[in-house]
Amino acid sequence: MSDPSLLGLITAAGESTRMGGFPKPLLTVDRQRFVERLIEQYGRAGVEPVVVLGYEADEVRARADLTGATVIENEQYEAGMLSSVRAGVREARARDADGLLLSPVDYPLIPASVVRFVAEAFAADRAADVIQPTTDGERGHPPLFAASTFDTLLHDPATEERGARAVVYADDTDTREVDVDDERIFVDVDTPAEYWDAIKTHT
Repeated sequence: MSDPSLLGLITAAGESTRMGGFPKPLLTVDRQRFVERLIEQYGRAGVEPVVVLGYEADEVRARADLTGATVIENEQYEAGMLSSVRAGVREARARDADGLLLSPVDYPLIPASVVRFVAEAFAADRAADVIQPTTDGERGHPPLFAASTFDTLLHDPATEERGARAVVYADDTDTREVDVDDERIFVDVDTPAEYWDAIKTHT
């Protein structure tokens, strides 16, 4: 069986309200913008990145190097992250992809090794609906959603309230966990305090 066709979805359209309105894709770590770092890590893992922009999209395009990624603009970004996830799912479906990995730009430290491990787990277990990376029994990012979940992500009312996690935890979803032993899968940057903590602790 050939390797699955996968996309790495980087949702970067939010309004960054808890960051004082500064676009989170443009925050830096190790001299890279968050969005640039994620694009690079997906590329290193052999997974094509797709970036969904919305808030301050023109500024992000002007200041970040998005080379190597397909860029989509979500004109409905004010509706919340689910609208960006759905934009990515529609792109994956248009390409007949076997699945996509989901990386909010808030999780800038996800390494190529974790992306590769999750992708390889799916290649070895194509019956799974979702592959979720874990460390010490706790789930982190990026989860991989197989094409079998795309209809649910796009149309199930439960996702309107709970987002993509509604699919992960649904009774009829075959969610498999893989231990990646890497705490960077948990690093979520939403506030200035979390930003400085991430820089001090993980770089």
